[in-house]
Amino acid sequence: MSPTAESVVGTVPQETTPTETVDTSKGDPAAGKEVFAASGCGGCHTYGPAGSSAAIGPDLDTALQGKTPDFVLESIVDPNKEVAQGFQANIMPSTFGESLSDKQLADLVAFLTQGS
Repeated sequence: MSPTAESVVGTVPQETTPTETVDTSKGDPAAGKEVFAASGCGGCHTYGPAGSSAAIGPDLDTALQGKTPDFVLESIVDPNKEVAQGFQANIMPSTFGESLSDKQLADLVAFLTQGS
């Protein structure tokens, strides 16, 4: 018979994903517009509020209609999870979850969902 612990001291660290740590309700759309510009989003996406008209990625004016903030966040941090019809996987960088802070992500989501 192998020994078993009678009690456990401490906790085991749990990995969290950015979608679990970002409170999208606390985002600032004005700051999110700056994140959109600084992160180069307009180089690939059309989005009227940003004044961008690129066509490498989906047109965000239509692709984000009716989408929840959680969906938008997931699309930013895990862009290959659900790829828009007519577009290929692995085009959008999958590093925004690491390169942007939780605040920047919340702001960006607020900017992208301000009309939803």
